[in-house]
Amino acid sequence: MSGFVGSLDENNKVTAETGKAVSYVGTSDDIVGLGRVKMNLPGNMFPQEGYFYGFLGLQNADGKRVTTFNVWFHVYNGNPDMFVNKAPFRTELQKLLDSAQQAVDATNSQYKAEFEDEFDKIASLSSDASNHLTEMISQLDVLQAKINSSDIATNTQLEQAMQNISTSLYSEINNRPTNQMVVDMLERGFTSFDGGQPHAIKDEATLKSTYPSGHDGVFVTVDTGHMWMWGPDGKWVDGGVYQSTQIKDGSIDASKLAENAQSTIFIPSKDGIPNYDTISHTFDFMCVNDNAYFMVNNKAVQVPKLTTVKNAIIVDDYTSAKLIYTFDTGKFDFIAWSTPLAANQVMIGGMRLSDKGWYWSGSMDITIDGKQVDQYNIAPNILFSPSSKKLPDFNTTTRVFDFSSYNSTTATLVIGERSIPIPEGTIASPSTGAMNSNTLKLIFNINKKTAQVLGWYEAVPPYSVILATILMNYGDSPIIDGGFPYTINGYDSNLQRHNISFVPSKDGAPIFNTVNNVLDFNCYTDQAYILYNNKVYQLPKLAKISTPQTGSSIRFLINLNTMEMNSTGWQAKVPLGWIEIAAIRKTINNDVLVTANFPITIKGASFKPNATLNEKNAKIIGINHRGFNIVAPEESKSAYLLSKQNGYLHWEGDINWTKDNVPMMIHDLAINRTARKLDGTQLETAINLTDLNYTDLANYDFGVIKGSQYSGEPLLSFEELVKLARYNDAVLHIEFKYEFTQEQVQTLHNIVVKYNMLDRIGWQAFNWDWLKPMMNLEPNGQYELLGGDVTDDYFAKMSALKTNTNTIIASQNAALSVDDIQKIADKGYPIYLWTVDGGDTVRKFRDIGMVEGIMTNGAINVADELAK
Repeated sequence: MSGFVGSLDENNKVTAETGKAVSYVGTSDDIVGLGRVKMNLPGNMFPQEGYFYGFLGLQNADGKRVTTFNVWFHVYNGNPDMFVNKAPFRTELQKLLDSAQQAVDATNSQYKAEFEDEFDKIASLSSDASNHLTEMISQLDVLQAKINSSDIATNTQLEQAMQNISTSLYSEINNRPTNQMVVDMLERGFTSFDGGQPHAIKDEATLKSTYPSGHDGVFVTVDTGHMWMWGPDGKWVDGGVYQSTQIKDGSIDASKLAENAQSTIFIPSKDGIPNYDTISHTFDFMCVNDNAYFMVNNKAVQVPKLTTVKNAIIVDDYTSAKLIYTFDTGKFDFIAWSTPLAANQVMIGGMRLSDKGWYWSGSMDITIDGKQVDQYNIAPNILFSPSSKKLPDFNTTTRVFDFSSYNSTTATLVIGERSIPIPEGTIASPSTGAMNSNTLKLIFNINKKTAQVLGWYEAVPPYSVILATILMNYGDSPIIDGGFPYTINGYDSNLQRHNISFVPSKDGAPIFNTVNNVLDFNCYTDQAYILYNNKVYQLPKLAKISTPQTGSSIRFLINLNTMEMNSTGWQAKVPLGWIEIAAIRKTINNDVLVTANFPITIKGASFKPNATLNEKNAKIIGINHRGFNIVAPEESKSAYLLSKQNGYLHWEGDINWTKDNVPMMIHDLAINRTARKLDGTQLETAINLTDLNYTDLANYDFGVIKGSQYSGEPLLSFEELVKLARYNDAVLHIEFKYEFTQEQVQTLHNIVVKYNMLDRIGWQAFNWDWLKPMMNLEPNGQYELLGGDVTDDYFAKMSALKTNTNTIIASQNAALSVDDIQKIADKGYPIYLWTVDGGDTVRKFRDIGMVEGIMTNGAINVADELAK
């Protein structure tokens, strides 16, 4: 960049007379990609306030300018405003044309001089004109001959030549980008120029068949994310993964990781677990009659028989050493703890010598000098999760703690990321010391899976953790401090102390919402009552307790004198003047346990962030009916996203059309059941979707019916659902609610093709003829025939729709008998069953081989029920 900074002259330019000269040359590091250049101009480019006028150009390594254009900007307070001059800069071509014009002008001058010289000769010879006239005429004839042969250009010819050059020049200039076009191009990153933005194409085969003779620009294949270019040898060249390709979730497997970036899984030999000898400092893999193995990078590495490893690191006064394996040499060795692993090495474990003895950390158990090492470095973050069937109970007379663990729903101990199920029937009996102590410890041995109640001063045995302390002399009832709910002698001690009676309102039992942790007392048209110490207290309308608690235990409190409401964690004491009315416990399986002497409805209790995944390609798939509608508004974006969180990757929905022919996801033709006015009130008259244009839908709230947390949820269009399913790798099952026009069917097909989802959708209808237009458009599709009595006519109609290329599913009511479903299976048709919200129904049909799908609203997890 070069120019002058100063005042504008009469031509609106800054020259050497009106400004100071400045210049800056950037480097190739200023190029940021996609045709863009970022130049950090130094302070000497702005020596004074005023205007900069000059040029910005691109030059090659030899300093030759390739292209330039004028720029100017206003400099004030160190802040430049830059503009591109509309007048084009004179290019190298224009400079050559200037040179040509000068040559023409010189030729005219030479011609004029020669002519004047001839004229003087004629004047000087005028006295002897008769003698020289013939010679002059001859010379003029020669001159005329030159003119006629275009050896000398006339003025007219020169003017015509200049006109031709000017016309050609302006035509060339007009065909070039304007300054504004160049600025726009830089801002867009050459997106409008062929070859600037890569072109997406399905796959390599499509690319080569579409452009067998090559094509300008870069192509990115959708299936691999590789970029392809037409090479100089006349072939398509694979340029590898395109730099903007996103790494998809779940696309990185162990084979792409270096060995030193992975953990090993060790399988000892049949001779026993390895041993470390502290005298000889030798690690013995105990491979005498058998081999040990370890797994890394999906490969099994065999440990040769009689393999031992000498530890020379700790002998040399180091206290820590790593046991490693080198793949190139196939050898084990000990190295210093601070020594980094090479790319071809993997760590098996580590030894540490301390003043308390030896420690081992690794993927397998070992013995040290023949004695078992305590592999359980028990973390302080211990969580005890009770069974969902019954709370644990402490008997104050026998001092026995019953874990109330059952095979169908075990109590679970979580240590760090490790879950340890507590066996059915496990109880903790008291020691002799526990029978004579006021403060007790509840301990669990994670090796033997046994428990015990100890006195406070008794030592905790090896492999054991403390689950809780029990205070026997705390008022009229013991206190168990462990962060989990419990009962004392079969009763909840909190309610026993407070002696509360609760009368729900006429609107129904209180509701606890697991999504937002709100206890709603359901007092909308009526009020609930609390009876405490023979006095009646009336709860206000709309009473609810919103809790900020983030733990797994929540206690709900009320101050009956002020009617203030609050919540607290499990271990906090109840303030004076407050009573505890209920408690909620969320287990590690995200089930909800309620402690209260009145019923509480759990809303969203089956919402499980760690829910069992219903595999997309399972033998029996789980299909979520209208999304996770037991919590979120049916067929809404929120409902389908909750479907995925609850383990469902097959989503069902229904299509109805707006007045202006936009397909929307809604079961009913009338919107009254699922929509409200924007203020939350009900619609007074029936309103059909077909009477509304798409833009009219913004006047209604399709979420608030499921709670204020969904207020403002819009109605989901079919296209938005297809995109949502594509982003979440889900499969759709879409029902025709009535007979659609050919134009409407074509619209649906176009949307599915647009997002490449033809293999991720099944079409449903109770009237099977409604599906025929789609069958004509998509002969390879999946068609799910809803309902129908299982008769000969049923099978005849189904057979008439079956082709060699399509897939026909018998989608049937789960209320049919096992015999009827078996009849369909005997015909060889895959079967989906709807709508199933009980585990018994799942298990009733799971042994029929052709049952391949179970549709549910979400009250159950199909995968969990199948496994029971």
